Amino acid sequence: MHTDILLITIDAWRVSHASFVPGSIDGCTPNLDAFAEGSAVFTEAVSHGPATPYAFPALFSSTLPLDHGGYERIGTDRKPVSEVLSEDGFRCVGVHANPWLGERNGYARGYEEYRDVGEFGLPFFERARELLLERFPLDHPVYRAAQGVYRHAQGPLRAVAGGGEDEMSVAREAVRAGRDWAENGGTSPTGTFTWMHLLEPHAPYVPPERHKRALGVDVGGDPTGLVTRAQRAPEELTERERGALRGLYAASVRHADERVGELLTHVPDDALVIVTADHGEALGEHGQVGHEPALHDELVHVPLLIRPPGGTGTGRRIVDTQVEHIDVAPTILEYAAVAPPATYRGRSLRPAVEGGPIAERIAISEVASHASAPGRIDPDALQVAARRPDRKLLLSGGGFTGFGLADDPGETNPIDDPTGAGWTELRDAIDRRHAAIEFVESADRGRDESTHRRLRALGYVE
Repeated sequence: MHTDILLITIDAWRVSHASFVPGSIDGCTPNLDAFAEGSAVFTEAVSHGPATPYAFPALFSSTLPLDHGGYERIGTDRKPVSEVLSEDGFRCVGVHANPWLGERNGYARGYEEYRDVGEFGLPFFERARELLLERFPLDHPVYRAAQGVYRHAQGPLRAVAGGGEDEMSVAREAVRAGRDWAENGGTSPTGTFTWMHLLEPHAPYVPPERHKRALGVDVGGDPTGLVTRAQRAPEELTERERGALRGLYAASVRHADERVGELLTHVPDDALVIVTADHGEALGEHGQVGHEPALHDELVHVPLLIRPPGGTGTGRRIVDTQVEHIDVAPTILEYAAVAPPATYRGRSLRPAVEGGPIAERIAISEVASHASAPGRIDPDALQVAARRPDRKLLLSGGGFTGFGLADDPGETNPIDDPTGAGWTELRDAIDRRHAAIEFVESADRGRDESTHRRLRALGYVE
């Protein structure tokens, strides 16, 4: 049996901005809203980490971020789903633009084609930007002036290079991969696995004007400067500026949705399609804009949509049972009729996708890095969260803090060292996880200069 599988991951996408999820903001995802009508929508999906390097090991290999010594590289102790499928005869194609997901970090394993298309995709300007970043910080007037010139010129340049007026390279390449898949998927008798990772809506939140108009976004000034100031000193923003920032983010989500919609037009009806975010994004909550190491829900509560081959047959199916990113790879393998490796921690969500019950499990999220050195493990920076839909317990700095999510979804009223039956099971889960973590020296020192520059351009490192 030939099986086609598409996994779409969207960077820094909050569940509050997935309009197909009940209770979320309207107007952000019109294409995915329509696609959700034949899909299962999981309202309580949890990422295991608050940023790309912490989240993807779990998503791809059904292991927790701090399993097998850490998270910046996928080592041979982890078996990514692409490698499992490739060994079973699947043709695997991956397209991304996030430097954390580079071939050097082990993410290309199993792929016949693996395309790291860079942040912009126009080689001369990509290199020029890197040279500027070697000399100036992101908020330096020289760099900001050059950035403005590039953004003003990129429409005509992309038209000459073969892209649309404001088409981001990763989306263009992903659509091409989707077309190739639709036209040539039959070349593999077993099936195809295509993964696309969109960098939008990741900062600096520069959506096309049409999406800002659609949502009524009025920045009233320099949007790039606003985002830079918000990341460095969110407490200094005025109420109007906070609204503008959220509007820019929402329009960036809408841009990502538009690109996903383009790709979905080339996907056969009998394909398995999974859409999720690697992590969320803080927009002023808990003193940050972005996704620095923290485990609040704006960072780890993510959208998850699964359309089975042929659709659900009953319209949009809402699943309120809590699920986790470690469940994604086992779900893919069950639909592919491939046995999961013994190292996989998750379970298949196929029963829930098809209308059956699944047991709810406590979700673990974790990180052990500082904002100043993302991806580099520091045991003293360990945070572990255990979550159920109605409550969360956080271990940080050696102490426990609880949040009653049912009454306090924004986690603004911390409960110091909570006790009682509901909290005891979460504390036990954290204790078990803490005892199982074995720290090893970070491999961060091996990062090449090009990757470091790209991470700096995205605001991850200084």
